[in-house]
Amino acid sequence: MTDLLRAGFARLWRAPVFWLGVVFMACCGGLVCQRAYAGSREGIVYFMGDLCRYHCLFTVFLPPVFCAMFLGTEHDHSTIRNKLIAGKSRPAVYLTSLILSLAACFLMLGAYSVPVLIAGPFVTEGLGMTPGMLALIVIGELLMAAALCALCTLGSMLISRKALLAVVLLLAVIGGVVFSSTVEGRLDEPEFYQGMMMTVNGELVDTSNMENPRFLTGTKREIYQFIADFLPTGQALEYNFDSYVHPAAMCLYSLLILAASTGVGLAAFRRKDLK
Repeated sequence: MTDLLRAGFARLWRAPVFWLGVVFMACCGGLVCQRAYAGSREGIVYFMGDLCRYHCLFTVFLPPVFCAMFLGTEHDHSTIRNKLIAGKSRPAVYLTSLILSLAACFLMLGAYSVPVLIAGPFVTEGLGMTPGMLALIVIGELLMAAALCALCTLGSMLISRKALLAVVLLLAVIGGVVFSSTVEGRLDEPEFYQGMMMTVNGELVDTSNMENPRFLTGTKREIYQFIADFLPTGQALEYNFDSYVHPAAMCLYSLLILAASTGVGLAAFRRKDLK
């Protein structure tokens, strides 16, 4: 497996998709700092905790694009089959691909952090939260990215056609974002209507004390909250919009997805017929 990792990282350093991701995330970090600087001049207060979570919506698209372009090429060029012919085990090949996707994604996120850590202290007013909470949020974001990498690696090792893989991964992530947005929208429904409402007769009625029938309560709200906390795309939205409720549980869910998808991927890849 050491030889596979050495060859994989040598290929990673030459991969255009990896360096494009690094440059893109570094530019995102710079733009976030520029936005915070412009806001500070208008009296808007930003915190380091804000800058550390604005990348989450970009993060969900890193693993599918990288895995489709980098890992998908190995199927097209029969590289995976050649590794097996050379005597490498299927678990070693699978785990090497997972490690490479994790490393690439974490390095891209690190590129985002560089301008934030350099310029952030000059354009923000402190952390905005306790150091422990900030550490928990950062760990949660990394685990969220790891869970997405594991899911995309699973798809990359089982779908042999690169074009089909790219479509499947991107549509899955976009669908996850849309679905999670719908769930978040229901959770954000206010308990009471706010403001005034015009009736059919043209009269204004104060609706501030009228209950909102779409407001979720009881078990139904718990189910919606679990879905938002469990899905990586839901976690990304909660981190990005500062609406997370159970950050520690979200970390555990990401670890569960990482472990489960890796186990399923190893079992399925053992039985896959590589033509």
